[in-house]
Amino acid sequence: MNLLRKTRVAVVLITLCAGIRTSVAAQWGIGLDVQRSAYGGSSKDTTTNGPGGSLRPAKTQAIAVRLDRRWTRFTAGLAVRAARSAAVLDAPDIYVGIGGEFTSIEVLPEVRWQAARSRRGAALELYGGPVIGVWTFEDFGERLVPGATAGVHGVFPIFDRLALSLRIGGSLMRSVFRDGELPPQAVPKPTRRSEIALGLRYGR
Repeated sequence: MNLLRKTRVAVVLITLCAGIRTSVAAQWGIGLDVQRSAYGGSSKDTTTNGPGGSLRPAKTQAIAVRLDRRWTRFTAGLAVRAARSAAVLDAPDIYVGIGGEFTSIEVLPEVRWQAARSRRGAALELYGGPVIGVWTFEDFGERLVPGATAGVHGVFPIFDRLALSLRIGGSLMRSVFRDGELPPQAVPKPTRRSEIALGLRYGR
């Protein structure tokens, strides 16, 4: 009798552990985004009779790889983003490349909150978190560019665990320029970025 009870208890425990493991595993997700980004700020012309405007990174595409874990309505995620962009002068009636190129690798931890969900599984989330970027300006070397990002994230199921991901957001970061890299009449300013991203996410 004792052996029978122990066997039943063992079976129950194994079943529970298997169920918990499956449930926990189902909460993980991976994703890949292709982004279109536009920049503002970064520098400012301070001369009275100058052209105005700013030197900044040009519009560019980026790729982001994501890993996340979901708990009911909250999700913690981590992304690695890579991009390359030209440096441009953007002023009234002037938009021209000035030579030099930026490359960047960014790490973006984030927290997402599910604001709405449909019966078919589509969801709308709000997200936010820090930006930790290493930017390299051609001929001027690397620099750390920290900041913060926020936006909205839509998830639209395609198959059981595969979903279309749509992000619209923005970031505010330290200037991508350092002192001495700009013309004498220009000063560094915070870099602004707006972006829209389309990708796929696999997971629950």
